[in-house]
Amino acid sequence: MASFKSPPHWALRLLQYICPTDLVEEVEGDLYEAFQWRATEKGISYARRKYIFEVIRCLRYFRIKVQTQNNSVMLIKNYFKIGIRFLWKTRGYSSLNILGLALGIAISWLAYIFVTDEQSFDGFYANGDYVYRPTATMSSADRVDRFAGSSYIMGEEFPNQIPEIIRSSRFKNASTLVKVKDAYQQESFHYADRDFFEIFSVDFLIGNPGEFTDPLSIVVSEATADRLGIAKASGQQEITVSAGEEDQTLKVVGIYKDFPLNTSIRPQIIFPFSSWAADNERRTKVWFDINMNSFFQIDPNSSAEVVEQKMNDVFPEDPELEEVEVRLGLQALTDIHLNPEFGTGNGIAARGDNELITIVTIIGIFCLLIACVNYANFAVGNYIIRLKEVALRKVFGAEKTSVFKQFVAEAFISAFLALILSIVFMALMLPGFAQYAEKTYTLDIIFNSEVLFGGMLILVVVTLLSGIYPALLLSRYKTINGLKGKSKLGGKNYLAKGLITLQFAISAFLIAGMLTMNGQLSFLLNHDLGYSGEKVVRIFRPIQDAQTKESFKNDILAVAGVENVTITSGFNGTNYKDENDVRVDVRHARIDPDYIETMGIELVDGRSFSREISTDVTGAVIVNEAFLEKTKLENPIGKQIYFGYGEFQKPTIVGVVKNFNFESLRSGVDPLVMWMGDRLLTYNTYIKFSDISQDKIAQIEAIHDRYFSPYPFSYGFVEDDIANRYALEASIKKIAQVGSAAAIFLSCLGLMGFVGNQIRQQMKDVSVRKVVGANGKQIFGLYLSKYIWLLLIGAAVGLAVAVSIMTDWLNNYTYKIDFGWTIGAAALITVLGVAILTVFSQLYRALRANPITYLKEE
Repeated sequence: MASFKSPPHWALRLLQYICPTDLVEEVEGDLYEAFQWRATEKGISYARRKYIFEVIRCLRYFRIKVQTQNNSVMLIKNYFKIGIRFLWKTRGYSSLNILGLALGIAISWLAYIFVTDEQSFDGFYANGDYVYRPTATMSSADRVDRFAGSSYIMGEEFPNQIPEIIRSSRFKNASTLVKVKDAYQQESFHYADRDFFEIFSVDFLIGNPGEFTDPLSIVVSEATADRLGIAKASGQQEITVSAGEEDQTLKVVGIYKDFPLNTSIRPQIIFPFSSWAADNERRTKVWFDINMNSFFQIDPNSSAEVVEQKMNDVFPEDPELEEVEVRLGLQALTDIHLNPEFGTGNGIAARGDNELITIVTIIGIFCLLIACVNYANFAVGNYIIRLKEVALRKVFGAEKTSVFKQFVAEAFISAFLALILSIVFMALMLPGFAQYAEKTYTLDIIFNSEVLFGGMLILVVVTLLSGIYPALLLSRYKTINGLKGKSKLGGKNYLAKGLITLQFAISAFLIAGMLTMNGQLSFLLNHDLGYSGEKVVRIFRPIQDAQTKESFKNDILAVAGVENVTITSGFNGTNYKDENDVRVDVRHARIDPDYIETMGIELVDGRSFSREISTDVTGAVIVNEAFLEKTKLENPIGKQIYFGYGEFQKPTIVGVVKNFNFESLRSGVDPLVMWMGDRLLTYNTYIKFSDISQDKIAQIEAIHDRYFSPYPFSYGFVEDDIANRYALEASIKKIAQVGSAAAIFLSCLGLMGFVGNQIRQQMKDVSVRKVVGANGKQIFGLYLSKYIWLLLIGAAVGLAVAVSIMTDWLNNYTYKIDFGWTIGAAALITVLGVAILTVFSQLYRALRANPITYLKEE
């Protein structure tokens, strides 16, 4: 007789663990007998291998042991299985529901991307919480001006005398011509001090700035190195720039990683500030010559308030500011992007706007809210056919909480499918949205971890907002009514009606707001500015030499189709003090005798400048009506005023022009003094054409290149310059239009779901009316009257809110439209018109249905 062997002990223990109690004895015996036979016939090794294999096969019994019908995981799985089956069964209706939900999610997700991107500006620097830039507030008798920036000496003396400032760097932008191969191209660059690289944690790929005092040494960004063909390798690299009439070779001592897009600081080429100081020695001694930014990193153990006080203590008294109170302050780095109180410029770009953020946030929240309300109304109408199912589940022991979880799970499935579909919508909308918002978004931003987190957050919010109402309504439905086949949910449906009213209140608000913004922007673009920009081209080219200016101007005038040419400076600000020491803030500009005629400005008194009168250059000015009004000057022609700028002092008024808006219409027209002295640099050449064509522009470019090569030809149309002043309003208008259209579409889906739900419950009522002789118009009018008051209430509430908010918005403009009845009427007609069509679309099928279908059981 063969000796008996034992199977592996660990395998036997595993078998006893995984097999259910009622099977383990039988299975263990069978495997033991098989083991003994195999050991005898084929050897112990073979028998052990087969035994282990058979034990592993028994793992399938493990589910029988651990999973029961009461297991919560099994219930959740069952919820999802039922939900998916029901969605497939009602795929036509559910697809429309999920489509609307996906659109709402896509819009709110885009809003989330935009808002988080705007609020993330400058918040990622290691030292960012302790970095500030100086600001100044100037208060006089009738005016308060706030601006950011510093002088050169502020950036030097404040860190030297205030120990709480542990690092500092001045920062200023400029431009130069860089030689790439055999051609020159315009490149912007920035001046900075050595501490700049520590303050902003600049990461160098190649080299380092060293002491950063050599005016012939620069550092460049990685993208700039690629663009200019600078090799990213160890060793010294060089670039050639144009320095006046000669070229200059600069050493590239470092290449740093590109600054992120969500920062206000984006230098591409950085020069040592010593190179600016060498060329502007006079300006390095003036305390209140604000022409740059400075960044101060303060001690974490100190505070901005302490440093501000010490800055004001260090700042010396200025005799020119004796009647103006100056208070210096600090602005946090993270506050720069979104705070409109202080300007940008001087090297800081990428200005944001809280107004645009607010508009985008409101549209995102409203569209998501409407989409969730739509889902709830659609779901309730869709679930009516399941009332008997709910009743039967309750009869077999299901509690309200179980039914509630079932419908919330189905809301989650729909929300998840809508979230996936929303990515497709976002892919389609992202390019247009990026253009509207002036961003550089690409599709891969959706898969950024922070953006994905936002999507998951939206998914949770949508599940709760869209799922709780139908889940509560269905879980509380009376069992007996379901068993009797009563498909009416009953009650006054106040919540459903309130949600529909809310939807159309939001739609009316967005439409009224959009119409107001559209009207205001059209008003700004079409308002009489007091001058004409039609067929006027502006060339930007600084010109210092008087002879070059005249020759350049005469050559342009020789081009066929050119009517007039004028060369001017920009509009600068200064203080004017009259003989009674009354101070007035005025703007001033250097013009030539052809400016008023070229720009179509109306001369209301006196004369324009003349080349034939030599004193016009040294002692004459032309003022606008706002100057006379502010200074209370009467009979101004021939009167001497106390205006002064450098050597140009106490000129005589020779002409008065009608007020013209040389800047944005957000504010009124400032007092203006125009003069012909040579103190200010002229850089704007305005060319008035009788007819503009590309051929004429090409001729102008050839003349420009003959005088100013290798500087590139840069031109624009004055009409475009005017439109660019209102780029923010244009962006808000476009986004508001899209948001309003989306809100109307989503609201119609919601009304469709609500009306469809009501009609399905009242098909017998419709059928009876048709049998007794009611025609389609009568039935349509009857049902429309049930919903029209909801729409009117919603529209009235939305318009009331729009009037309040948009009136406040319009008050930001000196020149503005009124929120008139036409805007309200247009919004109301739009909302009601679309709603009536929506109701008709749902009633149409009911009106064409055969009444016998719904009355045969009676």
